[in-house]
Amino acid sequence: MEARALCRVLALTCVLAAPASAQWLHVPQPGIPRTADGTPDLTAPAPRTADGKPDLAGIWRRPRGATPPSGPPDGLAAGIQVLFQPWAEAVYKTRGENGGKGMPSERCLPHGITKAFSVPEPFKIIETPGLILILHEEFNHHREIFTDGRRMPEHRAPTSFGYSRGTWDGNTLVVNTTGFVDEAWLDFRGHPATDALHMVERYRRRDFGHLEIQFTIDDPKAYRAPWGMTMTFDLLPETELIEHICENERDAARIEGGSTP
Repeated sequence: MEARALCRVLALTCVLAAPASAQWLHVPQPGIPRTADGTPDLTAPAPRTADGKPDLAGIWRRPRGATPPSGPPDGLAAGIQVLFQPWAEAVYKTRGENGGKGMPSERCLPHGITKAFSVPEPFKIIETPGLILILHEEFNHHREIFTDGRRMPEHRAPTSFGYSRGTWDGNTLVVNTTGFVDEAWLDFRGHPATDALHMVERYRRRDFGHLEIQFTIDDPKAYRAPWGMTMTFDLLPETELIEHICENERDAARIEGGSTP
C-alpha cells in the first residue's frame, strides 16, 4: 500500500473508531443527580449557573447509533436540500467520487466546527463568565466562544474554527462565527466552505444528560441559500477526556523510511 494511501486509512480509522469506555477515567463527581439505584439521572433538570443561565458544562458525545461520518451519501446534509453554487457542487461531487481523499485531517489539520462535532469522539464544554471553552478529545483541539460582548477583531488571521461570539436568547446560547479559512470541509462527504462562511449555532441543554445544537450554514460563495442541520449529544458523566494525538504524518514518514521530528 502506498504511503499516502495508508496515511488516509489511518486518518479515517482514527476518526471513525470510537474509543472504548475502558480507556476513560472513572471520576465520581459530587452534585450529580442520581436515580434510586445511584446511577446518574440523565433526565433530571438541566443545571444552571449562578446568574441563572443554563450550564452547558460537561463531556458530551454523539449518541450511539447516530449517523456516522461515513454514513449517508449526503453526509450531514442527508434529507436536506442544499442549493450549491456551480463550482461548489462540482467540488462536492469530486470529493464524493474520491471517497473523501484530501480531507484536512489527513494532514493533521482541524476538522472545522460541524465536522469536529460529527465524529464519535467526545468533547468537553467549560463555561465561565465571559468565555466558553470547547475541548475536543480528537487531535486535542480547542475552541473559544467569547460571551463578554466583544467585537470581531478587524485584523485577525483566519482559522479552521473561526472567531466565535456568543449571546443568550432565553435558555439558548446563540453563537455567531466568522473568520474561517478558505476551502474548509463541513463534513466527511466534502461539503465545501469558504472564507465567506457565517455559521450560527444554537445550543440548548434539554435536561441534565442531553444537549442539542442547531447549525445554520450561510456561505454565499459556496451556496445559493443558507442551510442547516441539528445534532444531539449525550452527557458522559463522571469521566475525563483522554489524550488523542494525530500520528498521520509520523506514520507516513516511518513507511517512507524517513525520520520524524
